[in-house]
Amino acid sequence: MTYKELIEKCGSENLIRIVLSKPTKESAESKVAIRPVKVKEKLLFQLTKSVGNKESNTVKQIHENLSDKELKAYLEKSIPEKFMQGLFELEGEGYSVLSNKKGTITVVKNKTVSAKKESLDHNRTKNYLIKEGDDVAFLKDLGVMTADGKIVKSKYDKFKQINRYLEFVEDITDKLDKNKEITIIDFGCGKSYLTFALYHYLVVVKRINANIIGLDLKTDVIKECNRLSKKYKYDKLKFIEGDIEHFEGVNHVDMVITLHACDTATDYALYKAIKWDADVIMAVPCCQHELNRSKGSSKLSAVNKYGLLKERMAAIYTDAMRANLLTQMGYDTQVLEFIDMEHTPKNILIRAVKGKKGMIPEKEVNALKDLEELAGGSITLSKLLKE
Repeated sequence: MTYKELIEKCGSENLIRIVLSKPTKESAESKVAIRPVKVKEKLLFQLTKSVGNKESNTVKQIHENLSDKELKAYLEKSIPEKFMQGLFELEGEGYSVLSNKKGTITVVKNKTVSAKKESLDHNRTKNYLIKEGDDVAFLKDLGVMTADGKIVKSKYDKFKQINRYLEFVEDITDKLDKNKEITIIDFGCGKSYLTFALYHYLVVVKRINANIIGLDLKTDVIKECNRLSKKYKYDKLKFIEGDIEHFEGVNHVDMVITLHACDTATDYALYKAIKWDADVIMAVPCCQHELNRSKGSSKLSAVNKYGLLKERMAAIYTDAMRANLLTQMGYDTQVLEFIDMEHTPKNILIRAVKGKKGMIPEKEVNALKDLEELAGGSITLSKLLKE
C-alpha cells in the first residue's frame, strides 16, 4: 500500500488514531496526535500538536479540528516534510509509515492493533476534571447540573468552560508555594461560576490551603455569592463589593484572576498583580475600547476605515501590549485560546507565571514601541507602570 492510499482510508469513523513523530529539523511541531471526534453530529478530526522545546520546558499543546479534506491535505504535507515516521491505527488494522532522508516513504502493515475504538462524542469522552455525575452542590444551585448530577443541556457550554478553565489552573498549580496559605483574588467575579469551581478544585479536591476572594461591583451578586459560600461551608471563600482600581484589602496575593473585566479594568487588575508580585496571573480580557478610540497609524488606513476591522485589530493590539508588558516585568507569558470561538469571541486567555527578572532586551522594548506607534497610542497598563 502506498502512503497516498493509506491517507484515503483515514477520513472516516474507522480511524482510531494517528501519531506523527520523529520531527524533521524544519518542523515546529515535535509530535502530533490525531483522532476522530463528533462535534454537533459532524465528523471532524482533532489534532493535538506539541509545539516547543522539551529541553527548555517550553512545550505547549495546540488543539485544532479538521474536516476530512483538511486532514488528508495535512497528512500529505506532514510526511516527509515535518515528520519521519507515523503510526496509523484503523479499526482492525494498523500501519507504520517511515521516511528516509531522501524523502522515500515506506508503509508497513503491523501484525496487531491494540487500540480500541471509542465513542466519537467530543463532549462526553473528554476526561473532565469535574465530571458529569459528580456531586457538586454549587453546579446544581447555579443551574448547570440537575439534582442527580446530569448536565443541563442548555448549560453544557458553561460546563465545558468551567472544566477548560480548571485545566489552565491545573497546569500552574506547581508554581504556587503550597507550604503556606495561598491568597487568590478573582477580580470581577460576577455570578462566580468559575470562582466556586476554583475553590472546589483547589481546596476540596486538591486539598491546597488557599484563601480565595471574589470582587465585584454588584451588591446583590456579592450577597448571593456569600450566602452560597456559607451554605457549602467554603470557609475560606468570601466575596467583597468593590472595584479593581481601588481595592486595597490585602498586602500580598499569590494568584490574580480577572475574567471578562471590561476595557481598562483588565489593565488595573494586571497592574495590581504586578505590584503584589503575584506568582500567577490569568486574564481573559473583554471590550478593549481604549485603542479603538485612537486615530491609529496612517499605514493602517486601509483597515481602520472599516469600523469592525479596526475594533478587532485594536483588541489584538491591546492584548499583545499587555502580554509584552508582563514579559518585560519578568513573567513567562502565554496567549492561549480559552474556549472555542463558536461559543464566544472573547476567548483569549493571557496566562503569566513569575519567572526570573532581568534586563529587558532592547529589541523587546523597541518592538513594543513600534506596536504602540502602529496602534496610535499606549494602553493604561503601560501608563500605570511608567507612573
